[in-house]
This record gives sequence, C-alpha cells and structure tokens, in this order.
Amino acid sequence: MVKNWWKVDLMSIRLTKPILLITLVIAFFWALTRSVFAEAPHSSFKGMNWTPPDTTATVKPKWSVAIDVPKDLDTINAGTVATGANQVYIFQNGHMLAISAKTGETLWTYGSKLVSPIAYHAGGVYAVSEDGILHAIDAVNGKMKWTTNVKTSGIVGLFVNGDKAYVYNGHVRAFDLKSGALLWTDDYPYEFDLKDIAFANGKILVSTVFSGAYTYDTLLSFDESNGHLAWEAFNESSPLVVNENQILVQQTSNLMSQLEKTTLNTIDLLTGKVVKTVEFKENGKAWIESGRVYIFASGIVYAYPLDADPTKVTRDSYRSDSSYKNYWAGGPDADRILFTDGVNITGSKLVNKSVVYYGSAGAPRASIARFDTFENGLYIAYSDGRLEAKDLITAKRAFVLQMPGRVFGPTQREDGMIIVQSQGRVSAVPEPTY
Repeated sequence: MVKNWWKVDLMSIRLTKPILLITLVIAFFWALTRSVFAEAPHSSFKGMNWTPPDTTATVKPKWSVAIDVPKDLDTINAGTVATGANQVYIFQNGHMLAISAKTGETLWTYGSKLVSPIAYHAGGVYAVSEDGILHAIDAVNGKMKWTTNVKTSGIVGLFVNGDKAYVYNGHVRAFDLKSGALLWTDDYPYEFDLKDIAFANGKILVSTVFSGAYTYDTLLSFDESNGHLAWEAFNESSPLVVNENQILVQQTSNLMSQLEKTTLNTIDLLTGKVVKTVEFKENGKAWIESGRVYIFASGIVYAYPLDADPTKVTRDSYRSDSSYKNYWAGGPDADRILFTDGVNITGSKLVNKSVVYYGSAGAPRASIARFDTFENGLYIAYSDGRLEAKDLITAKRAFVLQMPGRVFGPTQREDGMIIVQSQGRVSAVPEPTY
C-alpha cells in the first residue's frame, strides 16, 4: 500500500508542474488583456483623420512700415491705407507717405495732422486733416493740388466719383474735384447713418437705417448736381444692380412688416417708384452676380437666372458641410460659392456642387476677422494676427504672414504685391502664383 501511494503521489507532482505553469501563463495574458481594455476610451470619434499637416512656413514681409492707429476700430475695419499708381499711401505721425508697393521705399511725404479716411482716384490722393479740411494731393510727386476753404467736422467717409469729391459726417457734402470749392450739402432734415453709397445716372444713393418705435431700412436718393433729396424708399436695401435708368433692390422686413419670401423690387431712378416686384420661394439675403440671383437661406444658397420668372425655372442649390452653422455666403469666386461660420471657410463648386474645405482658425479662441479674394487667391485674416493666403482652386496654403495687430483693414493688391493692413502696421508680400 505504501509503495502504491508513493507512485500515485509522484505522478501528481509531475502533473502539477505543467498545470501550474499553464495557469500562470493564462493569468499573465489575462492581466495584460484586462489592462488594455481598462484604458480604452468610453466614447471615440474619428473625423477627417486623413488630412495631412500643412507645413507651409510663415513668411516674412518684403517690407513693413508703421502706420497711425485710429481710436475708432470701425475706421480700421474700413481701411486706413489707399493704393494706386503702383504706390501705397499711409499715415505716419500725421504725415501722408507714398510708398513703392514693390520695394517699400518712401517716395514722398506730405502734410501734417492728417487722419483717416483716405481715398485714391485717377492720379490723386484725398485725405482730411484734424481740423476738417479736405486735401487733394498729386500722387506722382506729393504736391498739394488744393485744400478746401471750409471745414467739415466729424468726417468718417470720403468718396470720389466723376468730377466731385464727397465727405460724410452725418450728411453728405460735395466738393469740386478740380478746385476744391464747396458745391453743396445735402438737404435731408436729419442726420443719417451711411451703410453704403452708390452713384447712378446723376443720383447719389445712400443706404441708411432709422430707429424710432422700430428700426427700418431706407434708401435715400440725392440729386448729384445740387444735393437735393430726389426720393426716399422705405424698407429697401442698397442697390444690388445699377442700370442706366433703374436699380434692383431687396425689400427688407421690419417689426411691423415681416416678409416670408425674398422680394426684389425694380425702382425707377427718376421717380423712386417701384415698377416691378419679383418674389422667390426662399426667405433669405440676395445678391446678384454674373446674370444670376443668389439667395442665402437656412444655410443653403439658391440660384436663379436673373431675368427669368422664378416660378417657371428650376433653381440650383449649393451647400456647405452640414456640420457648420454658416451665417454668411457669397461669391462665386473661382467658380465656388463661399460659406463661413466665423471659424471655418468652405466652398461649393458650381460645376458639380462638391464641397471644398479651406480650413479653420485653428488656434484656441481664434476666429476669422475678415477675408478678401482676388481672382484665385483667398486671403484670410484671423483674430490672433495671422494672414493666411490660400489657393481657391486647390485649397492649398500659399503663405502665412504674422501681423502685430488684431484688427485688420481690407487686404489690397497693387503692382504684384499683396498689401496687408492691421493695427499699427502695413506689410507687403509678393502675390503668389495660383
């Protein structure tokens, strides 16, 4: 009995060793597997994970100069730099400087205590001084052509058209472009805000807004020869199209009259009377481009032939990425309708309506300050001071320029250079080849 017991025990020992080893191995791998699953995310999303990083280097400007900073940021938004005749015109310590757009060389300096606004027109540069005097300067040599003998306080708008220069300070004043003589001040009984201004067939069309018991848009028409009010159209936008004797505008809503459909009115320039009204299916903001009516409504852009009856034609529609809450649309630029939600920019191709992605602000708390287009070039200014140039066709980035300011004026193009203006500085970069 003892002998047999010993044999059985020996076999148990021999069997126990491999069983123990297998058990330890299984326990080891179970422990590893358990730790892997314990670290897995609870929720996971994979988006545009295929997008390669954009490694385009930040460029240095070919030239850069300091400019005066207006107290009013709206003035910067409107622009404190003018371009023309291969030159850039700026204010520096109250002086006007003409700078070669190509090289950055200062060509001439003029005056003192000069402030925005500024305008270039047909070989002349126009600016105002702190005391409200309008100056006309020869763009070639920086010599004074004339100054006005009357002062206009609070000038915030400056325009040149035909044979007149106009300033706006709550009213519109006209000066003779050859002599600087005051011709007239408009006779509207109240001051008005100037949202937009257009010139058409002897009329000056001012888009404004009035507030009382409620707010409403108004289009004012002044006679170009004497500044007298010709007519006033309530609840009408600034002109979408200006023809010889007629303009096309969008009828706008107010608290007392809410429109349910986009409505375009044709107005006779002489009388201010509505001679034609067209309603569309959608309720949105309209614009006209290349013979088509575009309407941005509920995140979608609809398009109709301009002269067709919208009830008898098939409309086109263009969409962005549905995940973006776009509040602006425009174009077409490079045959693309552009959309933005203030952070991202996308495009919809006219040819096949596919979506093109032009990127986003990227940096934390950054947003799009503004963007401007020139042919196939898209120039995006961000609130963190970056100016990014992109190809509208390929969506590839051409360059990034870091500016010191956070508020940008309009990007401009002159003599093969891209002119970028922000708070306190203007810089120039050669225009990319797109």
